[in-house]
Amino acid sequence: MREWLKKLSPVWVLKVYQKIRFILITALLGLFRIFPIHPYRVVICNVWGFGDNAKYVTEELAGRKYKKLEIIFITNHPGAAGEAEGVTFYKSNSIKAIYALATARVWVDNNRKESYIRKRKGQYYIQTWHGGIALKKIEKDYEEHLGSRYVRNAKRDSAMTDLYISNSDFCTGMYQKSFWYKGPVLECGSPRNDILIHPKREIGEQVRKALGIGKEIKIALYAPTYREGKNNTSAYSLDYELLLSELKLKFGGEWIVAVRLHPLVSAQSDTLKYNDRVINTTHYRDIYELMSESDVLITDYSNIMFEFSFTGKPVFLYAADMKEYENSRGFYFDYNALPYYKAVTMQELAGGIKAFDKKEYEGLVKNFFEGLVLYENGHASKAVADRIIQVIKGR
Repeated sequence: MREWLKKLSPVWVLKVYQKIRFILITALLGLFRIFPIHPYRVVICNVWGFGDNAKYVTEELAGRKYKKLEIIFITNHPGAAGEAEGVTFYKSNSIKAIYALATARVWVDNNRKESYIRKRKGQYYIQTWHGGIALKKIEKDYEEHLGSRYVRNAKRDSAMTDLYISNSDFCTGMYQKSFWYKGPVLECGSPRNDILIHPKREIGEQVRKALGIGKEIKIALYAPTYREGKNNTSAYSLDYELLLSELKLKFGGEWIVAVRLHPLVSAQSDTLKYNDRVINTTHYRDIYELMSESDVLITDYSNIMFEFSFTGKPVFLYAADMKEYENSRGFYFDYNALPYYKAVTMQELAGGIKAFDKKEYEGLVKNFFEGLVLYENGHASKAVADRIIQVIKGR
């Protein structure tokens, strides 16, 4: 309905609709608070779909087959989630979803909760967040660009949160310094990274089946981040023929490029050109499954550069607009000091692939992460699920 109103109605009608919707949802939440909290109900949320940290916590919980446990997953795209044994899917802001939130013992969220959500006494809120080690400045460190409404809601959300999940000393410090949060932090790793540290053969087979490639084909994952305020795809253009040629010369074998755009610009992916060696994987269900099966990552400023490093495989940075982007966004690290080869032209990228030295690369990455103090061991999903069970059992 909202999309229909955007197309057919003036701005003021959309604003009225949003206001009415806000009032109705708030009223429903208030009404549902008269119902008792379900002691074994866990509600896990991820707006983008069945993925990220939320997915891996859900799968870990469901896999335990704890009979009393009721697991509900809330997302904007429940239809695309498929089916997961022991998990019920609801659409965000539906009546069922609102009721589940109002009556759950535990909340787990991958994003900030919407402004009308209010936690009840007796509920426990775990924030897994959708980013780990960050290159780009966020939250309080980017406050002047966020808008007062977002900042107010972020502060309110952090005030409700009982526990943050961290994968490093860096992230723990960032949450405490930049997220308006002063509560406890569980330093156990990020659940979504478990599959990178302990890849699963069956997942790799599913990825290759979805991409229509055999096990002998090597995968270069191209996953750039989004550019704010840009509606064109010029920043995402590569010379794929040159890239594929250099990868084959350096590493051998036959290669394909899997293009994966950020969810905020996913609609733009259809405007890029593809062929049997350049595949659009933007709408594939889970980028971490793609990462676990890929042989090389090419990105620009995305935080997944750090996470892909956990696989031990090569990362190359290609950013033609590096100076412009850094000036507009701001980084936590000196971009030039990152432990990856950096290029601003395709010729430089090709040269970096040609000159890649595995031993040197591994040493640079090791030294970089030693300064951040990592807690990744491939068992973060278990640690978060253990905490949820502890809360439910009243420990």
